[in-house]
Amino acid sequence: MKKHTKIALGIFSLFFGVFALTSCTRSFCSVNDQAHMLYAIDNGVTVYTDDASTSGATALEGFTGIYYTTNIQEKGAIANVNASAEKNGLKIPSINYWHQLDVEVLKEALGGSTFTSYTLNDIRTALGERGYYKFADLTVGVAAKKQKLWTNWDLLNEKVRQNPNISIDECATKDYVTLYKSTLNKTIQNYRSCIAIEDGYYGYYGNGYLNKEFDNKGAFIEGKSWGYAWTINGVSIFEGLLVYPIAWLVGTFCKLLLGAGVAEGLAQLLTILIVTFIIRGLMLVVTIKQTKSTSKMQEISPELTKIQQKYPNANTNRYEKQKLAEETQALYKKHGINPLSSILVMFIQFPVFICVWGALQGSAWLSTGSFLGLHLSDSISSVLTTWSNWPNPATGVWTALGLFLLMAAAQVVSMLLPQILQKKNNAKVAKLGKNPTQDKNASTMKMFTYVMMAMIIIMGFSLVSAMGVYWFVGALFSICQTLVMNLINKKKQKFRR
Repeated sequence: MKKHTKIALGIFSLFFGVFALTSCTRSFCSVNDQAHMLYAIDNGVTVYTDDASTSGATALEGFTGIYYTTNIQEKGAIANVNASAEKNGLKIPSINYWHQLDVEVLKEALGGSTFTSYTLNDIRTALGERGYYKFADLTVGVAAKKQKLWTNWDLLNEKVRQNPNISIDECATKDYVTLYKSTLNKTIQNYRSCIAIEDGYYGYYGNGYLNKEFDNKGAFIEGKSWGYAWTINGVSIFEGLLVYPIAWLVGTFCKLLLGAGVAEGLAQLLTILIVTFIIRGLMLVVTIKQTKSTSKMQEISPELTKIQQKYPNANTNRYEKQKLAEETQALYKKHGINPLSSILVMFIQFPVFICVWGALQGSAWLSTGSFLGLHLSDSISSVLTTWSNWPNPATGVWTALGLFLLMAAAQVVSMLLPQILQKKNNAKVAKLGKNPTQDKNASTMKMFTYVMMAMIIIMGFSLVSAMGVYWFVGALFSICQTLVMNLINKKKQKFRR
């Protein structure tokens, strides 16, 4: 196998590993969190009212002065499932079935057997606070981490099937129930923003509540402690060690900025900037020795070039290859350079990248609010490839495009700048003639850089927008760091002269 092919496969394996490991970061969402999300996505077909003159209003059995209308929202969860069921030739349950299920949910939320005294406000409050019971696990004595989604839904569904006010033919079949559950489960799999430092409503889900008092509140997410991060099923050390602390920083700064009167959306953006500088600053402190070593590599680049020119046939001549290695190693030793420093830095940065990704995607605070129409918890790709977003700027499509272009440009400059500066330093070294070894090494390095850039840009396109902001600011940080280190090296060289 050719060397170029090996390098290409190595790079591909590295980034495949990144995607694989990022998918292994655990979700912080509890069963109750997911139940709240599901209820925000599907809160039924029934709208309650105390106005008997409302068009189509029907008296609600068992209640005094309460009426209802039913409506399957055109773009709602049930309508989507019905469309899939129709394509697959499955029997679709009646709207009366869904209404009876809503009534059972309401009774569960009210928690009583006599409902004549409840007002419309009581009903709306109960559904807003406890409507998620529809999908939760209310089994007494079951530990939180052993609870299962849909447990209560199954019980409520069975009550509807036994209700004398509805025929069995109107009910959902087993195949329809399977489709319904799988569709909604797939929907909430994309929502991982459950790391909240305190209880509250976060994010945006589905079409909002039919009862408009609860619109724009998102879904209720339980506050998580640092201890919770160590108790997640299948937890890895990263969740407790880095993911939660980073998400805690995000939540803390968001809360402080919002409390200071900063507009929602802008507060989230500023938080990412602050957290990025904190993380990159800490990374610089941890890797300062390796960073200095890498910087010295650029400083001695002209000397290294001279050595390489002395042995132009090192690729094919064993003697020249050995002498090149000996003199190169002596040069490294003279200047106190570890040639593996860049690999060591990547080894440290790799898990940090994964944890930052997990924290930004998992932060409940970043799922709330938008900046120039862009929700930072949405991936750039999902915004740009949703054709209904174009060309409406309110959907954040232009913001996502601008962010992607800025992130890509900053990454390109960040990765090419060290080579540009090195080439500039080497321009002063007179070439003795053609040097196949040097040319091949330079070609290999270029290919490595270009492939890395391409993969980073592709990943930036597919990850959440918050990560795009992190990479953009991080790239600017790296550019400044490279320029500062280059300036320091130049001053050192002048001082030596």
